[in-house]
Amino acid sequence: MAKKDYDKTLTRLIGILTKLSLCELLDSKEFSEIYSVTQRTIQKDIYTRLNSFPIEKNTQGKFKFIDGFSLDKSMLNIDEMILISLSLSQFDNMKYFHDTSDKIFGKLLYPKLSNPYFIKQNQLAPINTNPKLHSQLKRAIKNKYIIEIVFGENIFTVEPYKLTNFDGFWYLFAKDIKTNKMQNYILSEIKKVSITTKQYKITDEKINNILKNVHSAWFEDGEAYTVIIKVNKNIAHYFKQRNFLHSQKILQEFENGDLQISFDVTHDEDIDNIIKSWLPDIEVLEPKRYKKKIISELKEYLSQIDK
Repeated sequence: MAKKDYDKTLTRLIGILTKLSLCELLDSKEFSEIYSVTQRTIQKDIYTRLNSFPIEKNTQGKFKFIDGFSLDKSMLNIDEMILISLSLSQFDNMKYFHDTSDKIFGKLLYPKLSNPYFIKQNQLAPINTNPKLHSQLKRAIKNKYIIEIVFGENIFTVEPYKLTNFDGFWYLFAKDIKTNKMQNYILSEIKKVSITTKQYKITDEKINNILKNVHSAWFEDGEAYTVIIKVNKNIAHYFKQRNFLHSQKILQEFENGDLQISFDVTHDEDIDNIIKSWLPDIEVLEPKRYKKKIISELKEYLSQIDK
């Protein structure tokens, strides 16, 4: 990418972020008209160049930051970015400086931010927590500081990894130092946060890979097991078209069109809703414990209806 192209792209990217931070709701067509580029370029900007930022679409197809996210005050504004661009352009005649300036612009174009948020779906509730506590959690996550939290009536020392959202509710995804296990702590129950000077070393990439396999807020570290189900041919095409969980695998397709499918989960809650929403066209095969649990819950439900 040529130097002038960097200038135009940087100005456009910062402009997009600025408009989003000001809660201006625009779609790709409106952005393309503002910056005189194609809609495809805008989509590349948002989905590739700005993919470190939690940007989503609302129900009208307008781009916005997820609820609760705001740009740090330390982020450069448009004038500051242009000043950097103009300043660096004065050194183009210096040997090797063009390569160095390209690296600088590349880093600005593709920021490796430590995004403190992880969201499983789009219907979000606002983060109704103390602003100071919220700010402390974001700071600790971004700087990888170990913290102490007062959670309910207990005190835990944890490595805070992400602010997670499951089914519209917000949690802190963290590892308990004492048990060495990861879990979600619902934000509304965290009463106090104390940031220590100690830091943890796990990489953002590893955290994100772990979270890709977390299916619900009931995640239990180290407790993974496999659930095997039989899917009736009447609904088999739904399971062939999409994975309802990241760990979904089709083990066998029978001659009559039925499927045998497996899921790796860490808690019954990970798969409960999938099983129950497709009854009676789904049968739990393994584990037997879980099959008995589903049958027991259905019997209890039917007994309540008969009363």
